[in-house]
Amino acid sequence: MGRVGSALQPVEDAPGGPAGRPASGSRGEQGALLALSAAMLVLRVVYALAYPVDTDEPQHLHIAWAWTKGLLPYRDVFDNHAPLFHVLSAPLVAFIGEDPRILLFMRLAILPVFAAALAGSYALGRRLFGARTGAWAALLCSLSPTFFFKSVEYRTDVLWAALWVVAVATLLGGSLGTGRVFRGGLLAGACLAVSLKTVMLLCALGITAVSIRLLAGPWTGRSGSVKGPAGTVDGARRVAGSLPLVLAFLAGLLVAPAAVVLYFSARGALADLFYCTIQHNLLPGVGRWGYSRRVYLLPPILALLIAAARFLIRHLTGGGARVAFVLLLGGSQYLLLSTLWPVHTRQDLLPFYPLFTVLLAGLLLDGSVRIAGAGGSSRWSGVSRIAARIPVFLACVELAVLPLVSPLTGRGVRPQVQHLAELLRLTDPADYVLDRKGESVFRNRPFYYALETMTLERMTRGLITDSIPERCIETRTCVAPADTCGFPPRARRFLEDNYIVVGTWRVAGRLLTTEAGAVQGRALPFQVIVPARYAIVAEIDAARGRLDGLPYDGPRDLPPGGHDFLPASGGGRLAVIWAGAAERGFSPFAPAGGAP
Repeated sequence: MGRVGSALQPVEDAPGGPAGRPASGSRGEQGALLALSAAMLVLRVVYALAYPVDTDEPQHLHIAWAWTKGLLPYRDVFDNHAPLFHVLSAPLVAFIGEDPRILLFMRLAILPVFAAALAGSYALGRRLFGARTGAWAALLCSLSPTFFFKSVEYRTDVLWAALWVVAVATLLGGSLGTGRVFRGGLLAGACLAVSLKTVMLLCALGITAVSIRLLAGPWTGRSGSVKGPAGTVDGARRVAGSLPLVLAFLAGLLVAPAAVVLYFSARGALADLFYCTIQHNLLPGVGRWGYSRRVYLLPPILALLIAAARFLIRHLTGGGARVAFVLLLGGSQYLLLSTLWPVHTRQDLLPFYPLFTVLLAGLLLDGSVRIAGAGGSSRWSGVSRIAARIPVFLACVELAVLPLVSPLTGRGVRPQVQHLAELLRLTDPADYVLDRKGESVFRNRPFYYALETMTLERMTRGLITDSIPERCIETRTCVAPADTCGFPPRARRFLEDNYIVVGTWRVAGRLLTTEAGAVQGRALPFQVIVPARYAIVAEIDAARGRLDGLPYDGPRDLPPGGHDFLPASGGGRLAVIWAGAAERGFSPFAPAGGAP
């Protein structure tokens, strides 16, 4: 491309590494790097089991499962995420099948995506500062508590971050021609098909690209800039001259989103896709939607970032423009997230850490060498040696902090495994199961919406009707979570009044007597709301008596309305429960709450 993009050209490797710096550290440093990397991998596998389950994880599993059953997300199953992550997960979910350990398996399966993000961080560090810096950048990123734990989880954000970092590494990995920019656009487009939060990253990329083109021009060293009005005109011409690169990037960027739009449009679900991924998530008053004083921090902090980028371009020889690019991109990402993005979660920072650790490792390893070389004194050489040890110290601190943040002995996915194991014993594939966001994973839900933040807020405002009771009755849903927290008030009352806890779930039914001891000679009235087959169970022995005036000889279909049971035998308390649970050995009187 000639002068176009020459500000971001790679630095020629000197014999000892980029810009004449050592390509690797001492044997002791290399040993520490390998040992810490091995410890990180061991912890990564251990925490796949030991780290607590986030509510987003079963939701993602449920959507991936829906793809395997021929259901069309957005139309048949609600999801407020872009589809690519679930599409890619579906084959593995189908291969694993209805296994209660599926979350553990999928956490382990996401390890290569985690590795891809670290590979992107390494590639950036190697291009900017050398292989040694790249290796430490990747390790520091991997051990950062937020990045480590959020990437342990099975969530879209892990793939989102990996694609973004690899896209940035692709853009900065060589001569900035249309082919490279197109490939970077393809990766960014795939990123957009994983999460619409990519819009924020693309805004940061646009700010960075324009700023660097204005500041850097066709030079990368200390001189060659044009000052004054002529410099401004020259900068504007450089931006205009980048049009072929911009078009190439946009062409790549549109490939994956266009494929998604065409796929759902061909199936008549484009409106559903738009509502679930965009309209549903745009709700003024949630988080920072609307007025926020933080927006006033955007201009001055952005100006400081641009000034820092300008300083690096002018004073950092050997790739200053590319270092400035990473600084401005990472800073802009964090700034836009902190000031403009309405809802800020820890997983939103995943694309930031791989860029930040490249700059941190570069400052400690490469910056100290530059300072020592410029100072030329033994004092500065000592500073350089001390600074070179800091990455080892930081990595050790991060490694030590991880068990403090989340204990290695935590229950992790075990409750989820038990939860699913009970559900698979309790239900058949055709049964509907009510849950909040897809915790049942392998079962259809009677209510369309996932009960996440935006849905609950829309329910509170009356924008979505709480029709959960009606849908449970209509679909004859007999199973729901034992814990009713997270449900809207009307649905919570419905569950508590008409379902009874058995294990980690509750099933349609209710207690007939609340005190120990059989009640004989007196009819016990009860109401059935969800039409289904019901059984009478006793705390001790089998229940005997007359149900609706007829001898009770086993489970019976009961329509909605009033019924009564006249007990003749059976000790302790009595209950009427969904027959499917009773036939599988579940009881509200079991020691653990109901599970056999």
